Amino acid sequence: MKKTILVMAVAISLFACTTPQATSTNDADDAKMAEFKENTKVVEAGFNAFAKNDLVEFATYFADSSKFHGPGIGDTVDLSKAQLIERLTNFHKIIMNIHPNIEVIVPGLDTGTLKPDGSVRTYVRWQSESRINGTKFNQKFYAVYKFNKDHKIVDAEEFFDASGLVSAATAPKK
Repeated sequence: MKKTILVMAVAISLFACTTPQATSTNDADDAKMAEFKENTKVVEAGFNAFAKNDLVEFATYFADSSKFHGPGIGDTVDLSKAQLIERLTNFHKIIMNIHPNIEVIVPGLDTGTLKPDGSVRTYVRWQSESRINGTKFNQKFYAVYKFNKDHKIVDAEEFFDASGLVSAATAPKK
């Protein structure tokens, strides 16, 4: 009996002191994470270009064939790159002093494997001010960006209260 207890105590000690094995990754996973890191730089640079109203630079981060899915009510038709730039030009007509506070950037996942796919998901709190009435805004924003092999955005899906921002920014001064 003493030997059985001693053997069990030794076995329990061995299992308790063994460190769990790290999950293994393969080269494809590592490549997708490297792709994500490069694509993250593109997203950050794009946000900064938008904030300083340099839409010429901003446009360089998008492929010519990119599709943009807007956040507004009735935004059911994909916009082209040119239409996106036009829309952003209009935002700059009503808001100024734009600053992106990037809260989180995480890799997008393949929905089948739940492994990184090179895309970028980001949560941002945009700060800006109305050119019309001086109201200051703090706008929550979530987006998913997909990229081609040249690290150009080919698909942008954005979620924020666009109509609320426009309404507040264009309201008469109080």
